[in-house]
Formats: sequence, C-alpha cells, structure tokens
Amino acid sequence: MAEKTSLYTPDQRSEIQEGKIKGLNTTVYEDPKFLAIQMREIRLALEKGLDVSALKNPELDWLQMQEIRLGLESKVDVKRYANPELSFHAMRQIRKGLEIGIDVSDFLDYPPMVVRQIRKSKRDGVDIKKYVEAGYNDEQLEQIRISLTKKIPIEEYLSPELAAPSIEEYRVGLEKGLDITPYVNSAYEWRQMREIRLGLEKRIDVSLYSNPLFLATQMKEIRLGIEDGLDVSSYAKLRFSAMDMRRKRQALKEEVEKAAKISSSSESFDFDKLDKLLESDESSVQEAPFKIVISPDGMEAYLSITDHEHRPTEQDVLAEIWNCKIRKGILRNEIKNATDGSYEEDTILIAVGQNARNGRDGWYEYFFNTNVNRKPKLLPDGSVDYQDIEWYDAVKKGDKIAYYHKAEDGVDGYDVEGNILKSTRGREQTILSGSGFIMDKDRCTYTAKTDGMVRLDGERLEVSEMLEVEDVTTSLGNVIFEGSIRVKGNVGAGAVVKAGKDIIVDGFVEGATLEAGGEIILRKGINGAGKGKINAKGNVSARFIESADVYSGGTIHIDYAMNSVLYAEELVEAKQRTGTIVGGICTGVKGVNAQNVGSGAGKLTTIRAGSSTALLKLNNEIYRKLSSAQEELRILENARREMESKMPPDQLAEQPVYEKVQNALFQKNRDFEDLNKQQEEVREKLMELNRAVIVVNGTMHEEVKIQLGSANWASSKELTGITLRKVRKGTEEKVLAYHNNKDPKDPNAIIE
Repeated sequence: MAEKTSLYTPDQRSEIQEGKIKGLNTTVYEDPKFLAIQMREIRLALEKGLDVSALKNPELDWLQMQEIRLGLESKVDVKRYANPELSFHAMRQIRKGLEIGIDVSDFLDYPPMVVRQIRKSKRDGVDIKKYVEAGYNDEQLEQIRISLTKKIPIEEYLSPELAAPSIEEYRVGLEKGLDITPYVNSAYEWRQMREIRLGLEKRIDVSLYSNPLFLATQMKEIRLGIEDGLDVSSYAKLRFSAMDMRRKRQALKEEVEKAAKISSSSESFDFDKLDKLLESDESSVQEAPFKIVISPDGMEAYLSITDHEHRPTEQDVLAEIWNCKIRKGILRNEIKNATDGSYEEDTILIAVGQNARNGRDGWYEYFFNTNVNRKPKLLPDGSVDYQDIEWYDAVKKGDKIAYYHKAEDGVDGYDVEGNILKSTRGREQTILSGSGFIMDKDRCTYTAKTDGMVRLDGERLEVSEMLEVEDVTTSLGNVIFEGSIRVKGNVGAGAVVKAGKDIIVDGFVEGATLEAGGEIILRKGINGAGKGKINAKGNVSARFIESADVYSGGTIHIDYAMNSVLYAEELVEAKQRTGTIVGGICTGVKGVNAQNVGSGAGKLTTIRAGSSTALLKLNNEIYRKLSSAQEELRILENARREMESKMPPDQLAEQPVYEKVQNALFQKNRDFEDLNKQQEEVREKLMELNRAVIVVNGTMHEEVKIQLGSANWASSKELTGITLRKVRKGTEEKVLAYHNNKDPKDPNAIIE
C-alpha cells in the first residue's frame, strides 16, 4: 500500500483522501495519470452525484473536464462535446449553447471566440453567418451582432478590413442618430473617429478638425476648444503638437474668462476710487488744466478739469486722449460739452468700452410635459392622490416632441485702448439619445415614430409603445407586450400582465401577477388575497397593498400596506401623513421611511433594512469562486514546480501538459484578479448598507420587529417619532432608537 501511495504527489493524495472522507468512490480517479487538478474535477462531480464516466479520460485536461462537469450539472448532453480534441474554449461555447437550447456544433471549424459570437447571435435571434463566412474576426462580429440586435443599419459601412473599434464607432454613432459620414473614411483610425463622433454629438463644426493628418490627441484639443465656444483658428494647425494646442486653448479660455470678469465688474465705477486715481496721477503736471484717467479695468476714461478759468479746447483733450492710447469708445459729444462749459461737473466720462457678450447656449424646446412626477402627490389634507395624477404624457406617431435651438455666436467687446475682449460662442447641447423617435435631417427636429408614452431622462428621450386595454381577466388570457401597458379597468384574480416597459393600472388589482421591465403604477391598489405578485425592475407605486408579494428594483411608494411581503432594492416609503405599514415583512435595502408602523392591536410587523439578499448571495458566490480559484492555483503551481524539478527546460518546452499548466496558471491568475475586483466592488456596496436607517415619523406600535443588517430590535411599547440606526460597539452590532427631533450625537437622543 505504501508503494502505491508513493506513486502520487501530495496534492493527488490530498484529493483522494478528501474524496474518501466524503464517502465518494475514489477508485474512479485513483490513477497516477490524473494530475491533482484533474482528480479535483472528478471529485467535485462525484460530490454532486453526477455520472463521471465522461470525465474518466486522462487525455482530457482539467479545463476540458471543468466544462464537462458544468455541463453535467446543467443536465445537457455532454457527449456532444466530451472530446479531448476539442479545446475547452470550444467546449464552453457548445455547453453554453446547449444550456439555452442552441446547437453550435456545426461551427466548430471556426475559432472558439467566433463560435461564441455565433452562439450569442442565435440567442439574440439575428443571423451573422455571411459575416462569419466573409472572414470577420470575433471582435468585429460582436459589434455587428449588437448592431443587428438593435436594428442599427450598419451593413453599408462594413468591411473585413475595418477594425472592431472602428465598427463600434460607426455603431454608436448610428445608434445616437448621427450622420456618421464625416468619419466614414478608412484614413481615420478609431480614436480619430471617436473625436469626430463626440463632436457630432455636441453639434459642433467638426470640419475644423476632421483631417486624417491630425492625431486624435490634436483633434481632442480642437474639439474641446470649439465646445467652449473659442475661436480655435489660431491653433487648429498641423504644425502644433497636442501639448501646444492645449496650452493655446487654455490661454484663450483664460482670456475669455478675463473678459467676462471685466464685463461683470465694469457695470459701475466707484467714484471714490476715481478721486484717488486722480490724486495719485504722478504723470500729470500740477499746472495742467485737466487730467485724463483710465479706470483699472480699461473700460472707462474720465476727463477731470482742474482749472475752470482755463478750460482745455476739444483739440487739447483729443490730443491728450491720443497720448493716453485711448482709441475706442470715444464720446465726442461729451468732450465738446465738457470743454465749451455746458457741463458744470469737474469729472466727465469721455470714453467707454464695450463688454463682450457671450453667445446663448443651445437649448431644447419640448412639446410634452417633461416634469411628470411619478411619485404620488401629497394633498393638503394629508391624503395621497394616486388617481388624478398624470403619470405619463402620451404622443401620436408623427407628433413633434422636441426641437433644438442652436447655440448663437457671441459679440466681441473692447476696452478704451482698443484691446479686443474675446467672446465665446454658446455651448451646443448633446444630441438626444434614446428610442421611439426620428431625428429630421436638420438634426434639430424630433418626431415620434410610434404612438406611445414619451419620457425624458437626462439626455435620453424615449417613446415607448403603449398597449391600452380595458379589464384583464383570466377569460381574456394573459397580456404580454414589449412596450408599456395601461389597464384602464381592473386586473382580476389569476390574470397575468407582463410588460417590457411600464405597467399602469387605473383600477383595482386582485390576486394577479404583474411583471414590468420598468415601473409599475397602481392608481388604486392591490388586494392579492395571498396570491398577488408584483415584480418591477423600476419603482412600484400604489395607494394600498394588501396580502401581496411585491418586489421593486427601485423604491416602493405606498400609502398603506397590510400583511404583505415588500422588498425594494432602494427604499420603501410610506411617509405621507397617513402612510402605514401593518403586518407582514417590509424590506427596504437602503432604508424604510414610514409615518406609522404596526397597529394598536399588536399585529406582528417586521421591518428590515441594511441587508441585500442579492448582494449577499453575490458576495458568497464570489467568495466560493475565489476559494476554488485559490485552490486550483495552488495545485497548478505545485504541478509546475514538480515538472520543473524532474525535467530540464529543453524537455519541458516539448511537454504539452507543461504548456497547459503554464497557460492555465496565466488564465487562473487573471480570473483571480477579476474576482478580487468584483469582491471589492460588492464589499463597498455592502458597506453603504451600514448607513441604512428606518424612520418612523408618526407612531411605532408594539410588536414591531426591526432588523438592520444582522442586528435586531423590538418595540416593547408605543413610540412616536423615532429613527433606528445600526451601531457597532466592539465586535457587537446593535440597533439604537433615536428621537427624530434631537441630534443623534446628543446622548439624550437615545431612547432607552
């Protein structure tokens, strides 16, 4: 037995021992021909009770074994790809295809990454076969696939010689509704294309830099200057490097900002300062009958007559004006009146500059209500209006929904010495992105492409098709629609309504199922009788929710909830004057804000915050993958060292297994780094949850259980106006209740 054991490495022995401890039939992999990492894959399959006959082949490397094991776990026909001659990349594409009912085995003559795009195209319902046959690589095919999936007319611009990033620039431009012809030129590389595209998005004149001889970095400096309304003609020249251009752009910007500062500060001049300037004018001769003083900002010049008995002539003043280098804005009539005695004042304004006037920025005019408040409206009496609020604005096909007014040129100014004060052209606004509309050739007029619901979210304009129905019942069948659905009547028990966008129900909802890719808005509410289910990726708003399960990827806005299970990835808000949560379980991942919680009858109510099931599940999954990857790295590293200790470098180079170990170590290290980054991101999000609070503005009754993260608290008496926070004392986490009207830092704010 000892002799047989000596045939195995420590890692192989460890895998066999681990299997025996878990009561597995280790004889299926007790073979020195299997590396420890291969044994591990068989052991993992045995642990899940899988048929490992397809894995008992030492010719399969561990990555191939992993794909077979994963296929066995997902119950696909692994015989379709359990072939040592197939790379694990190819196996992966076949496995992932089989998992969703797609067969890509006919395409295995192509590189695995090309097969990956074929698989994804079949999943997306588009055909990229002719592009595959034309020789496009996987990165090019990815951009083509995305374009076809989004129905972007990219075909006329395609060529196998075009780099994938360039195709992406075409795709993004077309997706944003741009006329991309300014950069459809093989002389441009993709970074240059990007600069032109960004300029087109900002509606600027890209002809000032759309020269293939400009580097992308030079283009960027010119583009940024134009976007700031600067006159870039002084530096938009090939002889200047990008760094030179940057310096010149910044100098121009500073000049314009200086002019703007002068313009804003020279509206009125402080005459006390003027008197001091006159007194301190050392250049003037004491006997001179007059003085001319220029304001510090150079925008005004004043004549001060010191000897009224010997008034200067108009020509005397004009000559002195010339000597003072005053060239613009001279007020000849004022000089005449001052010198002929028409004015009694000693100090007269005789020259004035012109402030620079910057051009007006471009702006959008909208022909629909852009301020639709999708939250319920609080009425003066404390009740909530769910019924009469306009939740959306509807448009008809061909309706003009927006018009863009282009930016205007500015007007340069000048000071009294004739120095030009540069103005800027107004900034253009970014072209609106979105869907459901057509942008006319003028690139300014937007019209609806379909009847539907119009919405503006930042720079994204969407017109989504809306299906309007009356009552929905089981006798009428399920209602499933890619756009938005408005139910004008009621939704009966057992009915199913699914929308790709929003669902709006004017009437009542019974024990029905509602699923939406956007928001779900119930003008009245739902009485689910324990069978009602609501699932929305966006917010959920309802007047009341009774005996229903509700999930929201955003915030749940309610007036009243009873005996329901509420779960919101953001907040749960029932903070109106009558807002009440009674019974059931209410979870707001980032917090809960209610007016009243529980009931005087002692109805058990659970309120949760500061914990995300999805995040915790993801964190656990990443931790499991990290542990597995770490173990695999250890085994692979040991295998590499063992091989290196037994063979000289020239022999190792000829060993396929050694090459596979090296490649696997490289890939696993990359996977390990990616997993660490993912874990860090998830941990940051989990840390944010520590700041979640539960606020009750009105009354919290007895029999209310609070869970903040892993800490628990229960109300033993009726309390009014409290906030519950999670605090850490040493290694212990606990929930503390605070008076709302007191500073949390005040020790007296804590409710004992």
